[in-house]
Amino acid sequence: MLPLFANPAALPRNRWRSIFRPVLGAFLLAAGTCQPAFAHDFGLGGGYYADFLAGCAAVLNELPVLISLASAGILIGLWNREGLPKVWPLFALGVIAGILLAPLDIVEPVSAAYGPAIALGLLAAAAIKPDMLLMRSIVFIGGLFAALAILGGHAWGTIPSATYAGIFLALNAGLSMTTAVVALTLQRFPYSFVPIALRALASWLVAIAVMAFAFLIRPGA
Repeated sequence: MLPLFANPAALPRNRWRSIFRPVLGAFLLAAGTCQPAFAHDFGLGGGYYADFLAGCAAVLNELPVLISLASAGILIGLWNREGLPKVWPLFALGVIAGILLAPLDIVEPVSAAYGPAIALGLLAAAAIKPDMLLMRSIVFIGGLFAALAILGGHAWGTIPSATYAGIFLALNAGLSMTTAVVALTLQRFPYSFVPIALRALASWLVAIAVMAFAFLIRPGA
């Protein structure tokens, strides 16, 4: 089992594969749990600006999506303090892919929200340092499922373009801001305990996501 306070750089490469097993298991557990799908009520019809704000609010009001963004920011910051420009385009492409695929209902919105929230939090707590291709793939999937969580259940043409723009901006701004906070923290406080504290924060985010998900699927909910 990977110790919380281990130095990731000192671990053999084959140990990274073992980290992904519990992460994948957590995601599949969330994705495979039977639960009713839900769709956001964007409160449309108030004009372009109101529709844009409705898209932003849909992101800000979704706890597991916010946890995903925060966990992704910690993961990227610990992976490479200046790594956001290298992976952000893949996140943006993932969001666009999620917008296009959302009407197909390939995964329930609840599963699309909580699965990545738990998985990204575990990866951030483990402070993995994968190669560029794998990191970009993780970030792409994070953007994909974030958009699916917000837009699942909505058919093409039922949401104004301004709302899509609000969702796209809020998701990308959330990732950028959380990653920037992590990077600045690491830069301003170059102490050995700071990465450990960030990893502990990621583990707390996982705990919050797990508890919220358990509360959601409890009998009678």
